[in-house]
Amino acid sequence: MEQRSLVSFFDSLSHPIDFSPHRRWVRYRVEDRPLETLIWLGALLRVWVFLDGRPYWMDEGSLSANLRGGPILDFSRPLAGDQLAPFGFLIPERVLVALFGGSVYVTRLIPLVCGIAALGLFRRLAERLMSRSGAIVAMILFAFSDDLIYYSSELKPYSWDLAIGLVVTLVSLGELAVDSSRWRLGLLALVAIGSPWMSFPSVFVVAGCGAVLLAHRLLAGRWRDAARLAAIAGGWAASAVVAYRASSRLLNEATSMYVFWNFAFLPFPPTTRKALSTTSGILLETFVTPLNLVPPFLPYAFAGLAVALLIFGTAALGRRDPAALAILLAPLALALAASALRKYPFHGRLIVWLVPVFFVLIAEGTQTVRGRGGRRLYGAVLAILLVYPCCDAVNESTGRRMRDFNIHGDLRKNQFME
Repeated sequence: MEQRSLVSFFDSLSHPIDFSPHRRWVRYRVEDRPLETLIWLGALLRVWVFLDGRPYWMDEGSLSANLRGGPILDFSRPLAGDQLAPFGFLIPERVLVALFGGSVYVTRLIPLVCGIAALGLFRRLAERLMSRSGAIVAMILFAFSDDLIYYSSELKPYSWDLAIGLVVTLVSLGELAVDSSRWRLGLLALVAIGSPWMSFPSVFVVAGCGAVLLAHRLLAGRWRDAARLAAIAGGWAASAVVAYRASSRLLNEATSMYVFWNFAFLPFPPTTRKALSTTSGILLETFVTPLNLVPPFLPYAFAGLAVALLIFGTAALGRRDPAALAILLAPLALALAASALRKYPFHGRLIVWLVPVFFVLIAEGTQTVRGRGGRRLYGAVLAILLVYPCCDAVNESTGRRMRDFNIHGDLRKNQFME
């Protein structure tokens, strides 16, 4: 009996294996449903890093100390460890810790959920604004973003900010595309008025998107819709003021936060040679962190390609859908203005919420190359743009347990700033 089974086994090896079902499955996934496949791959990388359960680093440990040992709604004194986070992030974190304990898996669960949810939200954004091929390029950049993968398993509100920013942008684009309705305006009001309590950088997204929507309605002569949007803006402004004052009490008066982030404020006005150099360095550093499009070698060449694609994509989307482009760029412009006024640092993990804007415009730029430069140039540009960040993200996600931070707490060394 045993001899016969061995004979059957070795006999089977002489016949070719039929891989056609596997080829059909791969073709179905890669050719027919690429965006969904990229979402699954991006989610897998995020879950993989989360399950690794690396120890807290300094900021995470400091913030975690504010989640244990006290009433969930007690914000009567500043947060310990010179930390700051929105109430909408702190309260659910405290609830989870009270229910399930303060392990790294419990406290990082909300960032993980937000990081995975952002994949689906970004897919909707890319499909709304771009062609299928452009959306695939954008989705590859987003799914294999090293920063987005890492911050999906860090006890800080960066992936939370990312998800909320995408929600606000999608709701605004939806309102832009069709006539206003009570249900849609109610949703917009709920998202806008609640956002200052949920995410600090949402103030830029809501203010920028709201200004574009209001201008769009006024230029179209839709006065009733404009009045309703103005009423929502008033409610948001009141909510933002109260949330700002309440959040300010969470920060110790002797905070060193502004000293720490001093390097990330844009000089204003940038009239001197040194100021111009500092400004260009801060802006170019965006392509290193959080975008991770510039490898350690030939930094200016790779940054130059990213800038060119960004310009091409901005011009192309502006010609096709100028209102949608304004929705994307208005929050970016406000964040830059806030940095020049020394109110918000424009750097690294604090602008993770702007990653979707950059990836959409850069991916749109590749479609300009595709249309004007031909297949070979398009393939070369995609290789230069995608190979390094994708390989680096996979390597970092599956290789090292701990990451080496630079002096500013970033995942990579600065390449354009002193």
